[in-house]
Amino acid sequence: MSVILILMSILMIVCGVDCIATPVATFSALGWLAGGSIVVVGVSAIFRFAAGREGRSVWELIGGIAGVLFGGFIVVNAFAQFATNLVIAVTAAVWMAVYGVCGISEALALRKLNQALPGELRTAGWLVVLILGAATAVIGIVCVFQPWITMISVGLLIGVSILISGIKTLILSIQIIKSR
Repeated sequence: MSVILILMSILMIVCGVDCIATPVATFSALGWLAGGSIVVVGVSAIFRFAAGREGRSVWELIGGIAGVLFGGFIVVNAFAQFATNLVIAVTAAVWMAVYGVCGISEALALRKLNQALPGELRTAGWLVVLILGAATAVIGIVCVFQPWITMISVGLLIGVSILISGIKTLILSIQIIKSR
């Protein structure tokens, strides 16, 4: 489990750096990715219905068709992509604020765990997690109240958030390994 967490944290760090390096591309792709995902879900529902499995409902077919139409509309319509990007940006901002507060809570729990360890095994990792959680919360709160700034820099902000989460997960994983 700890090895998986470490691998996931490294992947998050790499993805975060990529988003930071290409913030405009990250933001521009959000509406297209959301619309494409909705199309894939709709096509999947249509195929499930067409497979003729027991207990299928016509609502599954209707939902699949609606997904293909709605997702396709987002993919081909620039205004729909812009609106989707705006919704994603505001949602990401709220998520960052909440995630930051959760990071602060994790840091305090990690501090208690750290204090229970013998002196030579103690680290200041909990303090780093606390600072990163607070930074994420502040960034999220600023983005909630400044959506235009968020839209302009969402790729960078998402990249920073993913990078912070990756570093935090790596620190927590190492702390878990040390505490065993």
